[in-house]
Amino acid sequence: MDGQQTQVSDEEPKVLREDTRRRRRKKAISSSSGASMDQITVEFVLPTAARGGSGPDTLPLEVAGNWTVEQVKAQVWLKAVTLNLCPDFYQRFSPDHCILLYQKKGNVCEIYDKHQVFQTLDCIRYWRALKKDVGRIQLVPRPQPSDESLQYQRYLNYLIGYDVTDVSNVHDDELEFTRRKLLTPRRIELSDRDAKLYSMDPWVTRKPLPEHLLTKVSNAHVLMVIHIRTASQTIKVSIDDTPAQVLVSFFAKTANKRVLLGIPDSMCEADFVLRVCGREEYLYGDEPLQDFNWIRQCLKNGDEIHLVLEMPPDTDLDLVQKEDWAQVDDCTGVAGTHEQLTIDEKDHERVFTISMWDCNRKFRVKVLGIDIPSLPKIPEFIVFIEASIFHGQQLLAQERTSSKTFSEEVLWNCWLEFNIKIKDLPKGARLNLQVVCGKQPLTPNSKGASTYQDNTAGTGGHDGKTKSRLLYYVNLLLIDHRSLLRQGEFILHMWKMPEKSEESSSSINADKLTSATNPDKASAMAVAILLDKYCYPVVLPKSRNAGNRDDGGRDAGGEEAEGGERGQREMPNHLKKQFAAIVATDPLHPLSPEDKELLWHFRHECIRDPRAYPKLLGSVRWGRQEDVLATHRLLERSSAWDSSGLDVGLAMQLLDCHYSDAQVRSMAVRKLETLEDDDVLRYLLQLVQAVKFEPYHDSALVRFLLKRALRSKRIGHFLFWFLRSEIAQSMHYQQRYAVLLEAYLRGCGEDMLQDFRKQVEMTEALQKVTREMKAMSADKCDITAQVVFQLRQKLETLQLSGLPESFRVPYDPGLRAGALMIEQCKVMASKKKPLWLQFKRADPTTLSRDPIGIIFKDGDDLRQDMLILQILLIMESIWETETLDLCLLPYGCISTGNRIGMIEIVKDATTIANIQQSVVGSTGAFKDEILSQWLRDKCVSEDKFQQAVERFLYSCGGYCVATYVLGIGDRHNDNIMITESGNLFHIDFGHILGNYKSFMGISKEWVPFVLTPDFLYVMGTSGKKSSPHFQKFQDVCVKAYLALRHHTNLLIILFSMMLMTGMPQLTSKEDIEYIREALTVGRSEDEAERHLLDQIEICREKGWMVQINWFVHLVLGIKQGVEKRST
Repeated sequence: MDGQQTQVSDEEPKVLREDTRRRRRKKAISSSSGASMDQITVEFVLPTAARGGSGPDTLPLEVAGNWTVEQVKAQVWLKAVTLNLCPDFYQRFSPDHCILLYQKKGNVCEIYDKHQVFQTLDCIRYWRALKKDVGRIQLVPRPQPSDESLQYQRYLNYLIGYDVTDVSNVHDDELEFTRRKLLTPRRIELSDRDAKLYSMDPWVTRKPLPEHLLTKVSNAHVLMVIHIRTASQTIKVSIDDTPAQVLVSFFAKTANKRVLLGIPDSMCEADFVLRVCGREEYLYGDEPLQDFNWIRQCLKNGDEIHLVLEMPPDTDLDLVQKEDWAQVDDCTGVAGTHEQLTIDEKDHERVFTISMWDCNRKFRVKVLGIDIPSLPKIPEFIVFIEASIFHGQQLLAQERTSSKTFSEEVLWNCWLEFNIKIKDLPKGARLNLQVVCGKQPLTPNSKGASTYQDNTAGTGGHDGKTKSRLLYYVNLLLIDHRSLLRQGEFILHMWKMPEKSEESSSSINADKLTSATNPDKASAMAVAILLDKYCYPVVLPKSRNAGNRDDGGRDAGGEEAEGGERGQREMPNHLKKQFAAIVATDPLHPLSPEDKELLWHFRHECIRDPRAYPKLLGSVRWGRQEDVLATHRLLERSSAWDSSGLDVGLAMQLLDCHYSDAQVRSMAVRKLETLEDDDVLRYLLQLVQAVKFEPYHDSALVRFLLKRALRSKRIGHFLFWFLRSEIAQSMHYQQRYAVLLEAYLRGCGEDMLQDFRKQVEMTEALQKVTREMKAMSADKCDITAQVVFQLRQKLETLQLSGLPESFRVPYDPGLRAGALMIEQCKVMASKKKPLWLQFKRADPTTLSRDPIGIIFKDGDDLRQDMLILQILLIMESIWETETLDLCLLPYGCISTGNRIGMIEIVKDATTIANIQQSVVGSTGAFKDEILSQWLRDKCVSEDKFQQAVERFLYSCGGYCVATYVLGIGDRHNDNIMITESGNLFHIDFGHILGNYKSFMGISKEWVPFVLTPDFLYVMGTSGKKSSPHFQKFQDVCVKAYLALRHHTNLLIILFSMMLMTGMPQLTSKEDIEYIREALTVGRSEDEAERHLLDQIEICREKGWMVQINWFVHLVLGIKQGVEKRST
């Protein structure tokens, strides 16, 4: 290692400047070396009793600041042995037998990380703040888990669906490390949690009441019916009243009826709360009524507001089981500064760590070889290893071995030296190893790849003439979670590259980022590598002292700012337009090298404009230490970001796969902290997926999700199912999601744990029945009476043998389902044979007689449907800000495991196909009037019919725009449904972003969206004619379309994040490109309006072609009938 050698880079030809910098650095080091070698006096309280029994042994020790915790413990042990203190103990056990504890503000904290430099510990800072000359640390025998805690852990593992204590497939202790570190934020959140607020978890929003809802309120007052036992009382209240004021009004109005209502004289309004009848949803807190989601829902649907008066729930039900663990040091895993770690100007006998920034040699890896138990069946027999170093999606360096004949064992024993120095490796850098197969020459052909380029570890050809095929891949983080450079030998079990036909191929983009190794060691390909070994731990410093900074840059002439502000340049006017144009481009727009150079050159200007952050941070050369340090210093001065309004799209963009730097991601999370619960729920699906892009298990994003889930039961409920689904389906990220889910379950409270247990038990029982029914009718299209009889028998047996009496509905936690209504359950006649289930409502206060209908599916990945439904909710919120209510119906849908899940059965809804068939059979597809007549028949009066037509108009417009923008294909009369009140809605989103089905090589999509003659007939028009309803429909579509265009970046970002994370239809950037084209990015508003109206005209002209398609569906029975598809 060239620790003492200073190398002048090609960009710094001026020797004088380098000499000046070296002298300044030497001066800074010498001035700080005394601080870095501080002697810290600590009194250690030993686990053994002092002679004479007066108390425990104590041992004072002068601790060198740069010792590691492990060395400190060893020194204490050595001194105890030297002083002959209880020789039976100290000679029999090793130092690892004990843990280190200290007291801080009444809490017992554990010094957990044995590799941490002593002077960086939180206890040192704490003692100095208290001006204590002598610290006190206690050594206690390492506690063993009790039987009770082991049993509790098994219970949690069952709920998680994964044994989080299994460390058989890890090459370090990051999993256990993260489990311990997440204890601190959990305890802080629990100590701050309002017990009553948490137990009732009111669902509120602080967004202004939309105008279309305000019009439904008379003089800012609403009527509500409050029930108590069998009695009820209607009262008129202001929408600005809080629930407490409503209770005061109720008690004032019912003062003379207390006996009749059964309210004791000793009780008053403060003893009661309001809950929605039939739902576990409370109106509680200081928010006005108009901010409660349920009140808005009632106003939107024109429903009466029915509430029940009852005692508040018992907060003791949310008590949390206390852990055996001590809280870990807040600074656990934090490295020291470069000046504390450097070997420069230090006595080598007192060196115990090495700063990575002293390592000037190039990084290298020795590829020993690969080994596989059984060779795959492939025609090519030549393989080589491609080794790349990535930071996020940025390729920092790349090399490859020679090609060799493929056999069960292939040996190379060769060093690959990369064009990047060890000191320039950033935190989060990963070594990507790929076994590539192809008809390649048997000679080495090391690539001199451009060091800085965006790349996603492509698998294309390497010599431009012959194609290569990626067979296996694995990643190793070069700097571990403790900021230590990896050293020594590693045997890494690799992941197999799936075939395109395999289900797992859809998530390959995200899977290729994982640093987990394949747990199937018995059959997996293994690669053996060797990294350089050093005498001491090599640590990546957390920072460099101010007096020793370079504001590194790549500016012409080497004009670099030293120590800060000299790097700031005022942007010339002629470049400001170019800068504005770069910032205004959408997230998919690639930056040219010149763009990146401009952004970096004027980075101090960029930092003043939050919109420029993604572009600026995408221009950073993360493989240059100087650039990384300069970026971190910029981010420390990012007041413009903190003071700007919340732009969710911007914050989410910095959490995608292109940004791996912890400070960048923390800055994005800091902005999301201001999100209200309603918005966290809206983006939760994407945020859970973004966890895959974190280099390490513990991150600001993980802590954000944990904190928000522990504050809100509703967020916690959905986090549970989103995480559990990923744990079941994504082996690549099981451990990361499992450690987060465990941290949540340890803080959510006993009541939630019981609810989750019931839901999991119900899911497992239904999955077993579904598989048995599939086995009985695997190849049959029709469901026989015998199959239905068998199903009902099995469900009856299940219900009698311990099925939970009630459970929260996973897609709607406010609903509690009770017993199965077995005679109404059946098997649906589609390929996967889902179960059509009806449950009684478990809540005795319910006013609805309708059952809770659930379709239980086994064999389909519902995550893409969940994504589309989530985007529809986001679109709905966008339209709401434009005072548009397009009556979307994003029905409940949730994945509960590996290709299993539940879908809501929408009340009073049927498919268009069912309506057409029910009148005249298959030719119903050509009868324009059938749909209108069906709607008229369902309405009891002309007024109701006109209301239904109005609802149809708005919902049809909403879904036309939404399906067009998202490119939702395979639309036919069996996946478009309508309710009896005229609400049109779409189901089954298997083909999105223009990935359309074809029949015999011909695309089945003839129109941009579905607007058929029978739809137009409902609006009072046909052919080229117009009507007032149709004109209104056009206006609605245009307004909805233009509103979405104002949020183009947000939609692109959300889909870009999902591009990486396992959506079957999202596999390339070209897929996302569809949205840009659909939203006419780059065109004027007038052009966009004309474009959409043109699309409507295309639909009118080609509506007859869609009718033919629908007729074919009816004739051939393709996806026919309401029972054959969900919802």
